[in-house]
Amino acid sequence: MAIGAKIKQARKLRGLSQRDLAERLPVSDQTVSKYEREESLPDSTRLMEIADALDIDLSYFLRAPRVVTIKPAYRTKRMSSMKVKETDALIERIRDWLERYLEVEAILSIDDLSFAWPSGVPYDVASMGDVEAAALALRDSWNIGHDPIENLTERLEEKSLRVGCLEAPKAFDAGAFEAAVNGGIPIIVFNKDRPEDRQRFKIARELGHLVLDIRGGLDEGKACHRFAGAFIAPQTIFLQDVGAHRKRISLRELELLKEKYGMSMRALTYRMRDLGILNKHYAGRLFDWLEDAEHTREESGDPVPRERPQRFERMVEHALAEEFISKRRAAELLDRDVDRLSEPVLA
Repeated sequence: MAIGAKIKQARKLRGLSQRDLAERLPVSDQTVSKYEREESLPDSTRLMEIADALDIDLSYFLRAPRVVTIKPAYRTKRMSSMKVKETDALIERIRDWLERYLEVEAILSIDDLSFAWPSGVPYDVASMGDVEAAALALRDSWNIGHDPIENLTERLEEKSLRVGCLEAPKAFDAGAFEAAVNGGIPIIVFNKDRPEDRQRFKIARELGHLVLDIRGGLDEGKACHRFAGAFIAPQTIFLQDVGAHRKRISLRELELLKEKYGMSMRALTYRMRDLGILNKHYAGRLFDWLEDAEHTREESGDPVPRERPQRFERMVEHALAEEFISKRRAAELLDRDVDRLSEPVLA
């Protein structure tokens, strides 16, 4: 990729306008515009100044590009409410993370670009019953079984699906994207600052956007919400735990179910309502109670373990330990300080 395009991407990554960057250098707005259009190119000294102004490593501008475009698989209302600068910065942050991810895969000679979904994906769904069946079909194809998933992110990474946990605007919770890299590859990215008991559900919902082909006027948002519940808490095992029909449920039982399935009490209530375990009237009263409770305190019960992708970091540590890369390069790939890197157990 030309250096001008990289400067533009880095500027958007930091959420800056051309004028903002010009003031930091300092140069004129026109000079920055010329750099980005490549009507004029910065010399090595100026390029280092641009890197400093954007608080970005110089290697960013020299890295061989792999990602052509990144497009949301489904644009949520919350993402649509984001400002243009916020959206641009998020896309470039995702691009930067994915570029580093693909680079370390190349260093280790890992060729996962030919990612393939199981047979049957995308699943044609025209009803919520179809959605429930699709969630089970994907679990079965991946040999996950029907028991609760302890670490959803790890399971997805085992299938070579790239999952990122990034800083993001408050309006963004999670998103599924298609990245053009010698063809299309799916990725899921989620906001690292979301509450633990909601992260898992959001990730599963975005998985739904990638694997479902919505037909017959079915609402995609609602279908993917249902898919998330069905994928995390399959109907058969969930009914064994909760029962087919309930008149009421206790706070302590909700806390225990939250601990087992890694779902918020609100998501659990949705699941029980969707499956007809709770009638709509009681579920509505429970939603109201949960809304009131959330205003005064955090959701009760033991905290759900935070979802944290680890494959990328493991690959970098692998490359560093085997001396395929230097400590400085490892720090650049992980976007962290050199002194925070680990040392081999034995020299």
